[in-house]
Amino acid sequence: MKKKRMCAFRIGRYVLKITKIMRLGLYLLLLTTFTVNANCFSQKTKVTLDVKQGTLLHIISELRKAFDYQFLYRVDDLEKCGRRDLKVQDAGVEEVMNKLLLGTHLTWRIEEDVILIRATDSVKQRKLYDVKGQVFDDKKNPLPGVTVRMDGTTVGTAADNEGKFEFRGPQESGRLIFTFVGFKQKIVPFKAGEPLVVVLEEDVENIDEVVVRAYGTQNRREVVSAISSIKADEMKELPTASFMNMLQGRVAGLNIINQSGAPGSASVVAIRGFNSLLTQGASDGSPLYVIDGVPMHSFVSPVTGTNTMADIDPAMIESVEVLKDAAAASIYGSRAGNGVIMITTKKGRVGEAKFSANVSYSASRLIESPLQTGGRLERWWDIVNKRNEIGAGNVQQGLVYPMSYTDVYKMGSGMYDAFWGNGRTGVKVIDYLQDSLNPFFNNQTNWWKYAFRRGEVVNANLQASGGSKRFTYMMGAGYYSETGIMNRSTYQRLNIMANLSATPNENLKMDMQVYGSYVDRSRNTKHALSNNRFEHMTVQPRSQKTILPASKEGVEDWLNDMNKTVDKSDDIRAMGSLYVEYKLLKGLTLSAKGSVDYSQGNKNVFTPSDLDKSYHENKSEGDIIRSIAMSNEELLRYRLSLNKQHNIEVLLGFNVERNQTYTLGGWGKGGASDDVYYYDPDLSVDVKDYKSFFGEADWRATRSYHSSFTEKAMVSYFGRLSYNWKQRYLMEFTFRRDGSSTFGEDNKWANFPSIGLGWAFSQEKFMRWAHWLDWGKLRASYGTSGQVFNDPYLAHGLMRVIRGPFQGNSGVTSGAAISPDLTWEKSEQYDIGLDLDMFNYRLKLKLDYYYKLTSSLIYKVPLPRTILLVNNRTENAMDVSNEGIELELEADILREGPVLWRTKFNASRNWNRFEKSYTNKDTGGLIVGRPLYGIYVYATDGFYNSEEEVPVVYDLMGNKKYFGGISYESPMSGLVGTYKIKDLNGDNIINGSDMYYAGTPQPKMHGGWVNEIIWKSFDLNLLFNYELGRKMINAREYTISSGQPKFVDIANLSYWEKPGDHAKLARIGTSTEVLMDRNIENVHAISLKQITLGYNLPKDWAKKVKLNGARVFMTVENLFYLSNYSGANPEVIDVYRGIDHGAEYPLPRKMTVGLTLNF
Repeated sequence: MKKKRMCAFRIGRYVLKITKIMRLGLYLLLLTTFTVNANCFSQKTKVTLDVKQGTLLHIISELRKAFDYQFLYRVDDLEKCGRRDLKVQDAGVEEVMNKLLLGTHLTWRIEEDVILIRATDSVKQRKLYDVKGQVFDDKKNPLPGVTVRMDGTTVGTAADNEGKFEFRGPQESGRLIFTFVGFKQKIVPFKAGEPLVVVLEEDVENIDEVVVRAYGTQNRREVVSAISSIKADEMKELPTASFMNMLQGRVAGLNIINQSGAPGSASVVAIRGFNSLLTQGASDGSPLYVIDGVPMHSFVSPVTGTNTMADIDPAMIESVEVLKDAAAASIYGSRAGNGVIMITTKKGRVGEAKFSANVSYSASRLIESPLQTGGRLERWWDIVNKRNEIGAGNVQQGLVYPMSYTDVYKMGSGMYDAFWGNGRTGVKVIDYLQDSLNPFFNNQTNWWKYAFRRGEVVNANLQASGGSKRFTYMMGAGYYSETGIMNRSTYQRLNIMANLSATPNENLKMDMQVYGSYVDRSRNTKHALSNNRFEHMTVQPRSQKTILPASKEGVEDWLNDMNKTVDKSDDIRAMGSLYVEYKLLKGLTLSAKGSVDYSQGNKNVFTPSDLDKSYHENKSEGDIIRSIAMSNEELLRYRLSLNKQHNIEVLLGFNVERNQTYTLGGWGKGGASDDVYYYDPDLSVDVKDYKSFFGEADWRATRSYHSSFTEKAMVSYFGRLSYNWKQRYLMEFTFRRDGSSTFGEDNKWANFPSIGLGWAFSQEKFMRWAHWLDWGKLRASYGTSGQVFNDPYLAHGLMRVIRGPFQGNSGVTSGAAISPDLTWEKSEQYDIGLDLDMFNYRLKLKLDYYYKLTSSLIYKVPLPRTILLVNNRTENAMDVSNEGIELELEADILREGPVLWRTKFNASRNWNRFEKSYTNKDTGGLIVGRPLYGIYVYATDGFYNSEEEVPVVYDLMGNKKYFGGISYESPMSGLVGTYKIKDLNGDNIINGSDMYYAGTPQPKMHGGWVNEIIWKSFDLNLLFNYELGRKMINAREYTISSGQPKFVDIANLSYWEKPGDHAKLARIGTSTEVLMDRNIENVHAISLKQITLGYNLPKDWAKKVKLNGARVFMTVENLFYLSNYSGANPEVIDVYRGIDHGAEYPLPRKMTVGLTLNF
């Protein structure tokens, strides 16, 4: 027995030895039959990977770079599995391999340092059934990457780029489990061979929506300040040069008014009210813009008239955040007093290369043409005007104005001789008034057809993105060309952008951004007024007579002036930044960022010699402005989470900025030829001896030039401390200290603290009864910010050069008074907010109340003329407040079913008040307690119907006069038929002291309403914008009593002609004051700013031409507006003065068709 046992033992030893030899031989055999992949990294390595439609061979080649394992597999087994998606983040080897092989009938195991992948024998022996279908979100968009698993098994797959899935499983029927990040899990019954259509519902409660804020991002639930966010999808497919036009009506508290329809023109942008006195050299009230973390101000180029924000291609924007309260904006310190708008451009993402192309064409036209007086009606108006004009001055001579054409032929009677020019005066008045029967003089010219045309817009852009976990990229190029609806108004832009990101290892990250643009903007600068805040009409049809030979203002002269003047204006801009971030410890990072922003504007205007009526010389004008802004920023950030309950973030930062601006310009007359648009000084002299009208020498300069250089710098220290407990109790504190070279010598530094608190009351136990409430939060904040002035030398009292003070030598004198105490404009702001998500996140509400006091506004305070040879000094002298309420609503009206409907509504009510002046009294047209920009008018009380109604007063010498200053010796006061203007202060003089405040051109309430409707592959987007309660004066009507009829059809107007008339306008031929209470209009307006109809082509169609997707769309901008205003579209009326002179460039109606391709 013992022998047998020994034999058995020996046999077992041999068996074990043979088994080891066989295992070794099998291992060697596998090495020759299988592909071996290995790499050496830490066994604890976590991998983040995002691969779209990659083969298993490709994915494993990526995994071997991360894991400390060798891979053994049969190549043909992997090739049979086709392409798959794999998306993991900080996942270990087990999670990665399970997700990779899910639904492939492959299994895996680890033997020491080898991962062995093989087909499962059990699956091979089973009967398999086909399962397929497609997954969509609640907006009917395909969902790629959704995990599909057969319940009770590990068999499954992931949906492809089109949301489609297909695999074979061991069950003929049963249940499928669908899971995807950001969506609720769904279990759906299935039967083999029957395709499924599955719609996943967004899991809003568990989505951590990220909001971009100053120097980072933040979970939406942790925000304690007033921030509104707009995503790129909400702003697409609107053909506009500036992205600011896309924001109109979308954000509560953000008021964007398009004061000009000129291509590339700027808009008025105000966040929570207006608070600028528009003092020269001070802030213009515009917010601070931050593009990918780099602060910059928007301005209109003083050389080319181009809006700098129009340099940014809207197609490259990912999102826009509006920082409205001090808690959000004060970390930007002395530049954030008017709010902050943050622009985030698109970045690359891990995955295969993706391309997107978009092209659109727009046709634009004038919405409506004003009615004009012309032909016989204009002749009548001119005759009556001349009769009333001449009649008053000649009645005392016993002359009577002819009241009919019969009276004309009674030689020597009435005003015949003086009027027709063949009598006493010998003055010939107007030709066409003499010959009423000549049809040439009864013709009329519609000048609008010469001033306006059909405009067009061509917009195209191409984008490419992709990359690996080590390197991602986003590159884009765009072209935008707009021909304005008015002659001589065009805008063209070429732009390129690249966002590159590299992660060499887990601790180091580098981002580089490059942006370049070229803008060509040619227009007629004679009327464009590019140095003004808003662009006006490039040509002025209102100044032309409709009757052809109107005092040398015929078609030929006007068109020559318009067409022969050559304006070549262009802008070049280049921006670049480099960001480096290094992870020092867990949660602790150090980053540095450097940026450069270079811009140059060039203008050349050439006027040919035949347009110089006096000296017949051509003129060439040129200007160049070049600026460069450089900044350097370092950030130290620490994040800590204790038990996922106490969440802390600490941020410390340092920033230094430097800005330089250089200008050069000049002009020259008397060039060699009208075919040469540039001036050669060698062909002329400095001055010329012209002969004046009386034959005397008249020396005039033939050329001039100028140059300037400005520079400013700022150093800043800032920090932020954020804390929350379970996202329920939240606190944030920020502080910034700015030192600026622009401040006065005694105020170089400024401090800006803020604090914000939040309470998510919906998380409290006592709120469990409110089953309808998904999320509720109260916010409160207080903080200070400021606004630095634009002129870097405003506080330092520059000198100026004057010519010839002594024997022709130049001298220097004081140009402005020194203001050593001049400092930033301070803003203190309080904000209380309420955020609610209700009814399973179907309805979202955001309500805010704010109060902002802006003190130390810059104003030029008058000085006695004997002081320093200057009339005033710039001081911090005024206070303004803004108080308001904001409401934002978002509702999914139809969330399920064939039709989906989401709507957003916002409303803003602002109370703007002038609080204090340097005299503590009303001053300079500013009234304490009234809005900053007001309309001041005279009070009226009907018409003067007879000479007896005209008051008689006495001047300082005791002389008797008619009210209005006309001598009482005159038989006529000239006031009969004019408005009775009240002498409110009782000094018997009508002047500005008798005017009173009648309202403000600022809207009492403004907002927008957005609707998105989806049905199958169609989608419809509508954007309404409204403004209520603006005060305006339509000066087009009220200035025609003594001037040209302009745009108005006088057939629809009534004039005073005889006592007792209840007319709208005074007697023809009288000088009418525009600023009267009877002319004020309380204007309300609502407009359909944008309507877009889109269609997404079926995926099958797109695949046939090798596309991932295709979309066609049609957009109409400014389709209609409804208003009680008597004039044209009130949106273009100056929001600061509120007077419609008819010189505004009207907003066009644009109709756009476009195509978007993804491949």
